Amino acid sequence: MRGTVFHGPHDVRVERVADPEIKSPTDAIVRITRAAICGSDLHAYHGAMPAEPGFVLGHEGVGVIEEVGPGVTRLKKGQRVVVSGLVACGGCFYCRRGQPSQCSESGGAVFGYGKNAARNLGWLGGEQSEGIAVPMADYTCYPLPEGIDDEAAVFLADILPTSYFGALNGNIRPGDTVAIFGCGPVGLCAILSAGLFGPAEIIAVDTVPYRLELARKLGANPVDAAKAQDVILNRTNGRGADVTIEAVGNEGALNGAIMAARGGGTVSVIGVFMGPTFEFPIGLAFARDLTFRIGLANINAHIPELARCIERGAIDPRPLISHVLPLDDAAHGYDIFNARKDNVVKVLLKP
Repeated sequence: MRGTVFHGPHDVRVERVADPEIKSPTDAIVRITRAAICGSDLHAYHGAMPAEPGFVLGHEGVGVIEEVGPGVTRLKKGQRVVVSGLVACGGCFYCRRGQPSQCSESGGAVFGYGKNAARNLGWLGGEQSEGIAVPMADYTCYPLPEGIDDEAAVFLADILPTSYFGALNGNIRPGDTVAIFGCGPVGLCAILSAGLFGPAEIIAVDTVPYRLELARKLGANPVDAAKAQDVILNRTNGRGADVTIEAVGNEGALNGAIMAARGGGTVSVIGVFMGPTFEFPIGLAFARDLTFRIGLANINAHIPELARCIERGAIDPRPLISHVLPLDDAAHGYDIFNARKDNVVKVLLKP
């Protein structure tokens, strides 16, 4: 089969790779029909992750079950599924508590980052390919209803549950002011997710005009990052936002989110940070009684509820899709996404 293979920083190529195989009774083989390039894939693309040349990228995919192991009980051949970017067993202490990111069996393994990312799972291939072997498939795959097409469903694999996790961690209440720092795909999904909780206003902060315009179309009040602090204070009678969500993985955005939160407010962090440390303003947080929440999203636990939201029309992530490319054009997709060319927002790949 073909897959998008990492060869080094800024060097990805679509090549022939080994076909996926059932290696464990709880594995399933999924033929991928849509995959996506995620912002966190750019960390590998930049060489900032412990990435090994030769592995297949990608952790956002939708497809059709082609084969199941004898231990798979919920899935059957021919079923359409979204493959969660996060591998989890569904039955350990953490999974039963709705925390699959801490799964005891998988170690919070994510597709598409090579064998070192997975605990006892060997080489964990990526979803930007024609097919994938899915460990712990009964909980890692979610059967899709007919009312959700592939292009909406692919958002369920990671960024929509991630943004929903950020909104939940923010404890958004009806009438709140929510400020979202970052209008990349995750930040834009955070606008959709935050809107489910009934805030009075969502303020979207970024530096890229076309992303801010899309944020406006999704119902947020767009603000250039250089003016964000003043605008947020002005719109909240000098208090600051009730909830801020950092959706970039950038120290400047995180500092902005902390400074924009009101006394007693909540800062929710869903951006992926690669640096080992951050100079946290603990004195300010103490004096202002801030709640600070951060973590890898519990993707699998949120997929069913968000699938129902898409199915009944409460949210629709498809306006974020700017490009649908053949799998063979994956390198071009990475190039435009990395360089923000051609008004790119979300790139999907079609094998």
